[in-house]
Amino acid sequence: MKSKMNITVRGYHIDQFGHVNHGRYVGLLEEARWCYLEENNLFEPIHEIGAIHVVSRLEIDYRHPARVNDTLCFETKVTGRTDSGFLMNQDVFLKSSKKLVLHARVFNVFVDQQGKPRAIDPRIFDFWPDLASAETISRL
Repeated sequence: MKSKMNITVRGYHIDQFGHVNHGRYVGLLEEARWCYLEENNLFEPIHEIGAIHVVSRLEIDYRHPARVNDTLCFETKVTGRTDSGFLMNQDVFLKSSKKLVLHARVFNVFVDQQGKPRAIDPRIFDFWPDLASAETISRL
């Protein structure tokens, strides 16, 4: 399921060039991923089975600047998985024009208590259908 979140750009989001600073997007993308997990009621069941996932890589393609008072629409979805992790795609649009601001690929890996990569616990597929039906990809 695709998750959507809107945020209005504020003065503290912009840099000296008058647009949202690239570093700010990292935090905003994280917020949108949390929104995805909340909307899909995934926090509690993920924690109940002891599954821990962390971002292992983030790729961002910037397409158009966002400025103060622009409303940004963040769309987040799971698009692929491996034996030990998953890929989320995030697109950010200007709400007013639907113009693409950025496209991000977020690679997540499941880890054990020591932080070492581990296989996806198959129980997760019972409550996370997006992950269960995601295309199998060769690597993260």
